Amino acid sequence: MLAASDAWSWVPDEARVHRTDELLVVAYPDYVGTPTVARSLGNARDAAALVDEAHEAARAFGRDRVWWNVTGSRGPEGLEDELLSRGGEVVQRMDVLALPLGDGAPDLGVPRGVPHGVTTRRVVDAESLREALEVSRVAFDDPPVTDDMVADHLAEVQRTVEADAGARVVAYVDGRPASTGGFTLAGDVARLWGGGTHPDLRGRGAYRASLAARLQLAAGMGATLALTHGRIDTSSPILQRLGFTRYGEQRQLVLDL
Repeated sequence: MLAASDAWSWVPDEARVHRTDELLVVAYPDYVGTPTVARSLGNARDAAALVDEAHEAARAFGRDRVWWNVTGSRGPEGLEDELLSRGGEVVQRMDVLALPLGDGAPDLGVPRGVPHGVTTRRVVDAESLREALEVSRVAFDDPPVTDDMVADHLAEVQRTVEADAGARVVAYVDGRPASTGGFTLAGDVARLWGGGTHPDLRGRGAYRASLAARLQLAAGMGATLALTHGRIDTSSPILQRLGFTRYGEQRQLVLDL
């Protein structure tokens, strides 16, 4: 499970990338909440030298802040201590969580239909994508949604739909976009990402509904395992109550250059 988690990285077409056997640095568009991300891909390099290389790459991209994703199972010894010694701050802790899908998606007990006010929809066009992005903006305090952002994401959504390689969904409460999340297939592993709920509509079943929809879609596409990173203080307890098992922890540190 930890190897599958360590292999997970998001590199969209519009990103700029510095990649070696030991290091990945991705410069995303500025509207991404963590626009410059670094992670170790191996264990052979000296921690200080690896950090130096990553930060040099980030500066070459014109960036002055880097978010490092660090796990206990990947990276040279002392990497996190090296980042902390340079002023890095732990800003997020996430559990590595997984759920078997070999027998299909489990029944999460989602209240369905108009009597309960909860419905779900797969994102397939600009309208539903904008609704998903607006939910994410409020849930995660992301930058404002722009037409360029919608266009960039829509191209990726359309490729995914055509390849049947993942999906994004929106859950609605009384017709209002309330929760969203997506997944991407990597072989038979469904990588669940971006699960969040509008603060005004929490506690109404929308998060559970969006999760159930993703699991059903993923199982229908042949996934036998759902993998995700759940924030320790928010989504992880919910996911564990719904049947996910914790296998480890990933931490995110931010460091000003």
